[in-house]
Amino acid sequence: MKAIILAAGRGTRFGKITEKTPKSLIRVAGKPILERILFSLPPQIDEVVIVIGHLGGQIKKRFGDKFAGRDMKYVEMKELTGTGSAVWLVKPLLRDRFLVLNGDDIYSKNELGGLLKYERAAGLAKTMPQNPSYLTFQTDKKSYITGARYPNEYEMENGIMISTGAFVLDPSIFKYKLVPIAKGREFGLPQTILKSIRKFSLKGVYMKNWAQINRPEDIKKAEKILG
Repeated sequence: MKAIILAAGRGTRFGKITEKTPKSLIRVAGKPILERILFSLPPQIDEVVIVIGHLGGQIKKRFGDKFAGRDMKYVEMKELTGTGSAVWLVKPLLRDRFLVLNGDDIYSKNELGGLLKYERAAGLAKTMPQNPSYLTFQTDKKSYITGARYPNEYEMENGIMISTGAFVLDPSIFKYKLVPIAKGREFGLPQTILKSIRKFSLKGVYMKNWAQINRPEDIKKAEKILG
């Protein structure tokens, strides 16, 4: 089974740090984020495809053609046009179910293993939204995702259920047209996946030990989870 790791972004919120270092190679508790992700992959994953862009050569040099017993491949994203576009670049390499992960987040091996128990699944986590543009995911009584919407005032103060960027998908997702976001400048993977739930079920799996690293202060939060 393949894992697709999205690591093309510039990480502009880290300022000068990411001018010379890819965000996914920033160290958290002494190890680069991407290395931690690779060691958190469940045993079912035997090949990794990393979508690279900004300073991607450093990523290729560090992990090479084989890392931690897994074959490594790299697909270059020349224009940063969203997570949907990034996954669609890998389409020619995908024949069966695959795992998608953000290349700048911290994941738990056990929780990723739980995700792989389902044919199609999405990792979810409760968090306080930084702004009203975050999508909160809705589920039914059996935790299957029924949709997503923008949060109301109560949810802005009490937390919402967001995507962790971890998805188990299959090639049927490529039947759907990418959904434009950011005023049409990018194409979103979660938004495109939500189109597919009308026909294909998508299990929502809660991930307690996920850590999103958007800003320098998020590193301390992630190290607390790891600790």
